Amino acid sequence: MTHSPSSLRWSLTLLIVGLVAAGLHSRGTIENRFATATVVDAPKKESAIALFLPIEMPRSTPSAHASSAAFMPDGSLLVAWFGGTREGADDVAIQMARVKDGRVQDSWISLTCQQLEGLTHRVIRTLGNPVVWVDANGLVRLHVVSVSYGGWAGSSVNQLLSEDGGKSWSSARKLILSPLLNLSTLVRNQPVTMEDGTLGLPAYHELLHKWGMWVRVTTEGRVLQCERMPSNVGELLQPAVVAISASDAVAVLRNTNTAQPVIGRSATADGGQTWELMAPLDIPNPNASVCMIRLLDGSLLIAANPLASGRNVLQLFRSRDSGASWTASRTIERSEIGGEFSYPSFAQSADGMIYLSYTGQRKVIRLCAFNTAWIDAGDNEKAAMESAQ
Repeated sequence: MTHSPSSLRWSLTLLIVGLVAAGLHSRGTIENRFATATVVDAPKKESAIALFLPIEMPRSTPSAHASSAAFMPDGSLLVAWFGGTREGADDVAIQMARVKDGRVQDSWISLTCQQLEGLTHRVIRTLGNPVVWVDANGLVRLHVVSVSYGGWAGSSVNQLLSEDGGKSWSSARKLILSPLLNLSTLVRNQPVTMEDGTLGLPAYHELLHKWGMWVRVTTEGRVLQCERMPSNVGELLQPAVVAISASDAVAVLRNTNTAQPVIGRSATADGGQTWELMAPLDIPNPNASVCMIRLLDGSLLIAANPLASGRNVLQLFRSRDSGASWTASRTIERSEIGGEFSYPSFAQSADGMIYLSYTGQRKVIRLCAFNTAWIDAGDNEKAAMESAQ
C-alpha cells in the first residue's frame, strides 16, 4: 500500500504521542499533598512605604536568557540564567549571581557543557533554562536543560546538587521523563514543595505536539510521578504551578496557538495526581513564557507579556480569589518601539519582598524588587482612575 507523505507524518505523530502518553504515569504509591504556606498579614512596615528597586545582572556574554532565582539561608538571593554568544550555541554556560541588600555581591560561571559532560559521562552540546532552588537543608539544587544532538526538540532535564552555593556541582542525574529516547523534555518555572519533602517540578514536552507535565521527584533525582497536563490542541507548554491548599493547585501556561493567543490554564484537586484543562485566562499571550507566585497574603501574582504579538510590555496581574479572576496591575517594563522583556521568574523573601527577574533585550538579566504596598498603590490608583471615568 502506498502512503502519502502527509499520512506518514500523521502516523508518526500519533505513534510518538501514544508512546509518550503511555509513559506518563505515576510510579508507585505516593502522597499527593502540597506543602502550602500559611496566609499571613503583610508586615506592618509595608503599610508605610512602597518599595521598588531595579537591579541588573553583570553582562559577561552577548546573550543572556531564562533566569531563575531562590533565596539562600543567609537571606541573599541566588539568580541563575544561561548565557553565551547566542541561544543554543556550544559556548552557552549557566551563570549565577548572588544579590544582597540591593546589590550584586558576586557573580560567576556556574556550569559549562564540559563540566556537565564530566558529571554525566555523555555528550552535551548546549545548555538552557536553569531552575534553581534551595532545599530545607540550605543546599542549592539545580534542574537544567541540556541538548546532546540537534535542537531543543532533542533536550533532556538534569538534576544537580551544590554544597557551596552554586560554585560547583555533584550528584548529577538525568531525569527519565519520556519513553521516546527521553527526548524533548524541558523545565522553565519554579518547583513546588510537597508535604513529604519531595518536589513537584513543572516541566513540558515540545516535540511535534506541546504539553505541560507535572513531575514528582526526590532530592536524589528519583522520578516518582510524571503526569501529562491536558492541552486543547497540543499547544500549551511551560506551566507555572502554585499550590492553593494541600490538595488544590492552579497552573498557567504559555500558549503557542496563534488563533487563540491567551494564557492557558489547568488545575488539580488531588495534589497533582490528575490535571484538568480549564478555560483560558482573558490575558493575551504572544507565545511567551509566564510566571506565577502565591504571595504571603494569599493572593496570586502573574507576570506576563499581555500582547497578541511581541514581548515589549511586561506587566503584573493579580488574583484575590485563588486564580478564578484576574485584574491588571503594575507595568514593569514597556517599550513603544520594539524591544523584549521576557521569561519572568518570581521569588519571595520571608519578609514579603517580591523579586522578579527577567530577560532584557536577550542581552541581560534584570531584577526588580518590590513589596505588596507598591502593588496595592498601583491597584488603588488604577481603581480610582476607572471610577472617575
